[in-house]
Amino acid sequence: MKNEFIGGCVGTCLAILGTATQINELLQTISLIITILGAIVSFIIVPLLSWYRNSKKDGKITLDEAAKGAETLKEGLDKTKEAIDEERKEDNGKIH
Repeated sequence: MKNEFIGGCVGTCLAILGTATQINELLQTISLIITILGAIVSFIIVPLLSWYRNSKKDGKITLDEAAKGAETLKEGLDKTKEAIDEERKEDNGKIH
């Protein structure tokens, strides 16, 4: 899972750079949407699927495992928000 997470982070960072350097506003908007979707997949969906797979190995999800899943979701949402905020910050500093 660590390799998946690192790959997701690198991909999201590259998408942010690509969006920030885009001159055309339409393409910039499309790139921003793709970046957000990529961040959601990388930081929320993949970690949650990994958590679920590991939690269901014994056939049930305990209360502790559910709390870990909620923590995983919160971390993913925070990282996605950070990526979106970084994208907006880079976009606002740009001259159109």
